[in-house]
Amino acid sequence: MSAGPAASEIVPPSPGPPPVVADLGGVAVAAGVGLAAGLSVPLTWGVVPAVLAGLGALVLVARRGPGAPDPAVVAALPRARRIALAALILAPAIPLATVAARAIAGVVVAYPAALWAAAPALLAALVLPLVWPLLRRTWSQGLVLCALVFGTFAAGAGGARFEAAGAHARGETWGGPILGIHPFQTTAIVIDGYGPFDLPINDYVEPDGSKGYGPAALAEALTRDLHKIAELQYAEHGPARAHKAFAEATVVAEDLPEARERLDRPSEAPTEPRLHVTSGGVGRASRVEFVCPGAPNDPRPRKPDAVMERMCPDKYSSEASAGLGLTGRWTGYTEVLGQPRLSLGRALGWPRERVTGELRAWAWIALGLVFLAACGPRGRAAAGLSRWGGAVAAIAAVLSILLLVPGLSVQVEAWARPAAWEAPWALAPWVALLALGSGHAAIAAGPARAERGGWRGLVARALPLVAGTAGLACSLAASTWWTPVLTPPTGPAQALPLAGVIAGLGEGLHRSSGLGIDVAEGVVAASAVALLVGLLAALLGPVVRFAGSALAPRRPVLAAHGALLAVIVPAALLVLSRMSAGAAALLAPAAAMAWMAGTGLALAVPGGRRWPAIAEHLLAAVIVVVAGSQALAAQSNRTMWIALGFGVLITLAGLVLLPRVRSASDSATPGPRP
Repeated sequence: MSAGPAASEIVPPSPGPPPVVADLGGVAVAAGVGLAAGLSVPLTWGVVPAVLAGLGALVLVARRGPGAPDPAVVAALPRARRIALAALILAPAIPLATVAARAIAGVVVAYPAALWAAAPALLAALVLPLVWPLLRRTWSQGLVLCALVFGTFAAGAGGARFEAAGAHARGETWGGPILGIHPFQTTAIVIDGYGPFDLPINDYVEPDGSKGYGPAALAEALTRDLHKIAELQYAEHGPARAHKAFAEATVVAEDLPEARERLDRPSEAPTEPRLHVTSGGVGRASRVEFVCPGAPNDPRPRKPDAVMERMCPDKYSSEASAGLGLTGRWTGYTEVLGQPRLSLGRALGWPRERVTGELRAWAWIALGLVFLAACGPRGRAAAGLSRWGGAVAAIAAVLSILLLVPGLSVQVEAWARPAAWEAPWALAPWVALLALGSGHAAIAAGPARAERGGWRGLVARALPLVAGTAGLACSLAASTWWTPVLTPPTGPAQALPLAGVIAGLGEGLHRSSGLGIDVAEGVVAASAVALLVGLLAALLGPVVRFAGSALAPRRPVLAAHGALLAVIVPAALLVLSRMSAGAAALLAPAAAMAWMAGTGLALAVPGGRRWPAIAEHLLAAVIVVVAGSQALAAQSNRTMWIALGFGVLITLAGLVLLPRVRSASDSATPGPRP
């Protein structure tokens, strides 16, 4: 069997960017996988085990080096081992790319302000490769990347202000005609899903204002009640979006054309007084609902209740809603949900309920655009996007530690609070930690050099993980960690992918920096898109090109394009997959196989200590099998069986890399035959 091309046929790699800048590609992969799978280390067992596990992973990766070997070393391997290594690299890239594309789609649908990150993305893909050769020093390259990062933050803030200024950005409700009620009746309101809160009426209401409240006075009283709810329920403990929804809500009385209820007599007047209630929040979740009164005083979002949604248990109480026209059973009652200004579904004329189609369309657009960037000359556009995403992750991690860590002393108990829905031995929450040692992060960081040191490439790569653990588990009291919610929503009221974590991070940024909640969420959403685009670009750029050169060292460009299609086509098809929730169920096995690819890359380097590398490779193979069995137990179907079956075969093929250390060291120091 041929050992590969001769040394004279191998083109030496270009010098490339400085090591510090090159490491940003690895940061984009590690932080991007962390964002799609969970930004923090699981704390089910408490702080000490989580810290020990994190330090153990860092020591293992630093010992074998955070970068990939030189392509010439891989090209010199025997053909079977090169194919096995390429399979270990390409197979997990498929579900990772799918999850990244679907996560981008979820962020864009939930937060249209994130679309404004397209401007710095174009600069990173088109302009950055042109000016990069002109920047000879690391500090000048760092300044350009910092400008792109803060431009991303500004784009998210500008997008949020643009969305808030839309004519139909806020949810609205027009009541039916005001018929009047007598004192001490009640209605209840839900704004942006928060509530319901009872609104008692303590006097008469007459449409002509002859007794008690007139329409204008009633509107003023209801506005005061909504603002008081914001002050009493949400001012101190939030969430800030709920406070904004009630504090900026408005109620006005309008004279609108009469709604003919009876045809046996003529209308008394051409117009009728009605209440027009507007939410203080913006976006798809903004809506105003009037429901049955008598619910417990609970500031948390309302849970679905089929009985309460159909009828009020107390006829006397329900008459208040009818007399004010504030019931869906009354003629003229209309609810209008908040509408985004930038929306693919709205541009195509799709109904609001068609969220699944919009998610798939955005995911395909993300895959297609990064595919074009990866097909460019030498993948320079993809490299620019991955460095942009890595720089956003690194700077956002530092800012998160500075802004979120000061609140740790208040909520340290969150470190030890277990998550009841997750077993402590489950591997899915550890995906972010596995991403630190993945072969994809090593390849995106560039060839390993002895002078770079074992820890340099890991410091920035671990920063997002540290910031996520500190911020999500301590400063934000929502949960100890979070797992992806990538399944398509069943209705417009259901949370969209990644909306929860962005809302939580936006809440923390709002409280620590003083930014408005919409602006804070826009900044976080734009940063999330940048990070996920960086992950996608790193997977489809340097990772696929490296695998292509391993498959066919003599024709690396053609092999890279074939490997790119081998990743992009299944990823586009998996976007449609409901059985695997769009590859989200395959995320943990894919990350474990990516770890095995990292150990395989370490085995490709001649010399060094043999047995630690072999032991880590075998351990990674065991983790792949365990993660696959857990994923299959959680979601057993034909798609999962097929995907995990291929994964097991590739894992077994990856064991071919083990004897290579012995042959490489023996060939490096040949001795006389006995």
